[in-house]
Amino acid sequence: MTTPSPEKDCYFCKVSRGEADPFIFENRAFIGIFDAHPANPGHALVIPKRHVESIFSLNDTEQADYFDAIRGVKRVIETTDLTDIYQEMLTRDDLKDRPKGQIEAILRLDFIGRKPDAYTIGNNDGREAGRSIDHLHVIILPRYRGDVDNPRGGIRNVIPSRANYQRR
Repeated sequence: MTTPSPEKDCYFCKVSRGEADPFIFENRAFIGIFDAHPANPGHALVIPKRHVESIFSLNDTEQADYFDAIRGVKRVIETTDLTDIYQEMLTRDDLKDRPKGQIEAILRLDFIGRKPDAYTIGNNDGREAGRSIDHLHVIILPRYRGDVDNPRGGIRNVIPSRANYQRR
């Protein structure tokens, strides 16, 4: 019995082959997509075309293209009518069997038509960091004034009891 390669069954490999989720950006080493389970309007992913699990395993070409991809996806976020994107997601055939609650919630947000005020950019590098798909994907999460009560601590909030700290 042959064990399937991770690339064959990996969802993000399917995405990078053009079999799921339309690209919003592409360069030599990366593609970008809007996340179909958005946390905020414009939530997008930057995914290497090659199956690689860790940011620390990127080769020289991928490292050279990394920031180009992040900047490219940011430009797309800021020049796209996000209301149209999410309304279209509600009717996409490839998403028909997926839950739509997060998309519907995004469409109800007061700030959906605004340009982002800031960004949280991150990568859950490993299962213990919260990654659910074992293929590197960098999260580009637009942030909007008022999207949370207190954004202080930012990414540190993944460990809530240690997010607030005193600075001298």
